[in-house]
This record gives sequence, structure tokens and C-alpha cells, in this order.
Amino acid sequence: MDIINDFSYFGLTDAVMEAVKTKGFTVPTPIQTIALPRLLSEEGHLVVKARTGTGKTAAFGIPLVEKFTTPGHAPNALILTPTRELCQQICKEIASLTSRPFPRITAVYGGASIRGQILDLKRGTEIVAGTPGRVMDLMERKVLDLSSVEFFILDEADEMLDMGFFDDVETILKAVKPDRRVALFSATMPEPILRIVRNYIGEVEILEDAAPEDEKPAVDQFYLIVKREDRLEALRRIIDGSDDFYGLIFCATKVGADELCRRLMENSYHAEAIHGDLSQEARERTLRRFRNRLTTILVATDVAARGLDIEKLTHVVNWDMPHDREIYVHRIGRTGRAGRRGRAISLALPSERGRMSQLSRSMERILGSPIAFMKPPTVKSVMKSLKRRIISTAMEAVPTDQEAEESVAAIQTALFEKAPPDEQRPDAPLGNAVADEPSKEKSALLVDPVGAVSRELISKLGAEKAVGALIVLSFGELLDPSRYGAITEFAETRAYEEVRRDARSSRHSVMRRGEPGRERREQHGKWRKFGEDRGGGGSVSTDGRLPFDSLRVYVGLGRQHGATPRDVAGLLARTGNVPNHLVDAIEMKDFCAFATMPEDAARRACGYSRANKDATVVKPAIARK
Repeated sequence: MDIINDFSYFGLTDAVMEAVKTKGFTVPTPIQTIALPRLLSEEGHLVVKARTGTGKTAAFGIPLVEKFTTPGHAPNALILTPTRELCQQICKEIASLTSRPFPRITAVYGGASIRGQILDLKRGTEIVAGTPGRVMDLMERKVLDLSSVEFFILDEADEMLDMGFFDDVETILKAVKPDRRVALFSATMPEPILRIVRNYIGEVEILEDAAPEDEKPAVDQFYLIVKREDRLEALRRIIDGSDDFYGLIFCATKVGADELCRRLMENSYHAEAIHGDLSQEARERTLRRFRNRLTTILVATDVAARGLDIEKLTHVVNWDMPHDREIYVHRIGRTGRAGRRGRAISLALPSERGRMSQLSRSMERILGSPIAFMKPPTVKSVMKSLKRRIISTAMEAVPTDQEAEESVAAIQTALFEKAPPDEQRPDAPLGNAVADEPSKEKSALLVDPVGAVSRELISKLGAEKAVGALIVLSFGELLDPSRYGAITEFAETRAYEEVRRDARSSRHSVMRRGEPGRERREQHGKWRKFGEDRGGGGSVSTDGRLPFDSLRVYVGLGRQHGATPRDVAGLLARTGNVPNHLVDAIEMKDFCAFATMPEDAARRACGYSRANKDATVVKPAIARK
């Protein structure tokens, strides 16, 4: 493959070239070198096996911005993503690649107002980026017309497969025009992805990112689950508990970066912030101080940190979690370079546990190691680390015998040169020839000031008290355990991991079944108390709905645990030994959930929960009227 050192090689328009330069892109990445020529031409389909963090979004975003410069009556391109965060990121990235009115790009995903998305589609758009569930919902509502789609792009195909979306992907792919072009990007190529390639694309060459494997960062990855208000306390313990913290802390916004920097400085840390609002002069000044280690903590946004190349970073901390795994890999790649191991620590909120579990699986597949769960460092462990660091610093400060002799000789030479002429004799003692006791002390203080002060302190206080007094003067504040506050700890429960495995095996979202575009309602009358005579056989009706005598159950997982309706459905389906679609009317709360299922299945699920004490709690719900 030819080495391409400039984006001008691809023949881009002036407007796109200007946008590329504004974003700070200079040399195309290997994946962009592969994808851009083919997507800008009429060479058919493109299937690329590319690691996360290699510039995929620009690889397919630039050709879309180049091609669709006039308004159309329906979308010309569809980009499918596994998560809404990635969908938002893609839209933002593509929008930044053009300053012209067209193309327009619209994001459609669950968890946001569908009415606003419908209005955006009706106003007109050339590019739609969305998650499979919301795309199918809009198709069923006859709002999203895919008949004019010329480009079908599937990003992070292996993640789609992990999340059980591939049936939906195939359904959507059938709805676009037959002569559409397909661009499929995936970090790995498992058999289901190859099957969809053969069935819908035909025989096509699978290209691989040319970046060598040894470019993967050598990083130990960890994450903590902490409350939002406990993040600063956890960060302080991480910094103080490290032997030599020198790192980047990533925030989502400029305001957040400034605020965190201010709070760190108030706690006596040498920190500075860098973001897009800084002038070029201020940015260079900040980076110069950081490279010279005048400051050891740099709080940054993703945009400001793009292109930073700072050697010997020990830590990367995610104060705010990134939107997608590509940004995550970019962040942690700042450390673990040049044969040195780095450490990446993410401060995840309780509601982000599901995202961390998913991100951990991705990193295990891409980088070869998952993101390990860790508890916040204890105050005791931080104190031990501080003690070790103080002793190490003191030992390094003690000069060798040769260094001490050289220092004394240099001082004597300097004093000899400054002495009056009648005292500049090689055999003359320092000071006057007939010296009293104070002048001898003065001479000793001039020749060996450290030794003189040490001896006097020891004579007055004793060795242990003298050393203790100096430690208090230098490190007293650091060695005060009361400067640390309490942290609410969260455990990584086995039951939660079981729920996530169930979610991966589930291929359909229960919340998407039923009447298109509406949340499922309570369809089966009043809720009965658990154990009440059901008065019927408990069979499933011919239309697939639950019978009137189904039961309402309580599940000890909620949104704050990172659980979703799909997780709850997977757990109850497995423990109750019923198909997923028989778990109905799921109601998510912050710390629990309610769901309806056939009575015999509910009894099995509750029995499993009682028999397995470490499993997620499943029990009858309180009767509702």
C-alpha cells in the first residue's frame, strides 16, 4: 500500500479540506488510506476489519460530506450504530466536516423524544445515523423512508452482534434499495458477520487495518463505581496513592475541566486545564509547564488533547466516561508507550455499570485485556504509599561520600576566593587565625550548612524528634488521614454479571414488541396477589399475549445498577424457563424493576432466587389496583 502523507491526495473539495485542517487532521490513518479512495469512487462495497481508535468515523464521514451536497426528498445514507452515545458522536463528527448547508444529518435513537426526531426527518435530511431499535420503530411508523438510501454503513458490527441486534440489521438492510453500497466496519470478523456479508453483499475482499499490533497501548485498565459526589475523593486517593502520578484527566466539557482543575488546585495539587477556549499561546505555555513537570496533572477535553504526544505519562483518568470505545482507546493510548506500562482508571457512576461491562468486553477483544473492577483505595493504603514515597525521596536526597566531599571543596574554594588577601594562604584556617568559638560555628555553617543544622537539631531535640519535626514541616498536611473523606463503595455482584450475560444472549428487545411506537401498557386487568387462586389454566393466548392470570414480580435491579428492560427480561426468562416475549409490562425504577409473567414461570423465578442467595432478588410484587 502506498504511503499517503496528505489528505489532498484524495481530491477533496476546498470546503472539506478546510474542515479537515480545522479539525487538526494532517496525515491519513491507515484505515482512512484504505477506505477513502474506495468510498469516494464507485468501486462497490467495502468491508474493513479495523481496530477501535483508528479513525473510522472520518473514513466514512468524509465521502458522505463530499457526495451529498444537495437536498433530497429522502435520506441518501444510513449509518447504524449499536449505542446512542456512538450515534451522537458520529453525528457531531460528520457535522464538523462541512460548513455548507448540506448534507444535513439526523440522529435517531432510543431514550430521547421520538417526536423531535420525527420532526427532524420531516424537515428533510440527507444522512441518518441511528440505533437499530429506533430505526425500525420509525420505519413501522412510516416516517423513515429508506428506499433512496445509496450508502448503508454499519459501524462496530461485532458490537451489534454482541448486543443481539443482527436480526434487526438484516431486516433494515432488506428495506434499503437493492443497488445500495455497503460499508461495514468491525474490529473482529466472527462467522455471523461473514454470513451477512455473503448473503447481502456477496463475495467481497475483506481489508484489514495496516496498523501493526505492537501499536496497542500497554495499559492496565481499571474502573471504579462511585457516586458523582465521591469522584473527587476517589481521584485524590488515586493521585496520593501513586508513587509518581503524572497524568491526563479527561472531562466531557470545557466548563467541567475548569471546575475540576480549580477543585484540585484548592486541594494543593499542581494541576492545569487545557481546552478549546485557550489561546494558542496559553495552550503552548500550559503544555510546556506540563512537559517540564512543573505541573503533574493536566485536565483536558478530548478535542484539546487531540494530537498531544507527551512522554512517560503514568496515568490516564476518565473523570467523565467517553461516549464510545473509539474515544476510550484514544484516551488510554496516551500512556503505555515506548515499552513502559501505563494505567488507565475510569470513574464510572452507578448508572454506567452496564456501559462499563460492555466496554470491558470490547477491550478484551480489541486490546487483549478487559477493564478490571477495583475498589477506591483505602486511606490506610494511601498512607502506606505516602510513607514509602517520603522515605524514597529522603534516601535519594542523601549525597554520596564523594558528592559530599566535592560539595565541601567547592564551598571552601569559593570562600578562599572571597577572603581578604592576607587570609588567602593554603594553610590558613577558615576565618581568623585566632578564632573564638562563635566564628568556628560560623565557619562550619558556611562549609556544611546541612550538617551544622542537623547536628544542632539532634543535640537539642534528639534524633527521632528532629527527624519528625522536619517531616511535619515538609509533609505534615499530606500525612494527615483526616484530610480524606468517606466514599460509598459499590460491589461488583455476580448476579449483575449473570444479568449482562442474559442480555447478550437475548436477540430482541421486549420493549420494542407490540404496537409500534408505544410503550407496552398493562393489558391484563388488575394485578392479583401472589398465590391467589388463578381460576384458569395459565396458558398463553393464540395472539402471543399473556393471560389474565399472569403475575407481577419484583426484581432487585434498576437503572442505577445499569440494568435495562432487556436485562430484566433475560433474567426472568432464564430463571422462569419461558421465552423472552412472555415477560411483559416491564417497569424500570432507579433501584428495582417490576415485570409481568405467567404464574408458573413466576413461581420458578422466585424459587430460583430463594435457592441462590447470591442471585438477584426476585419476589412477588405488592398487589396493585
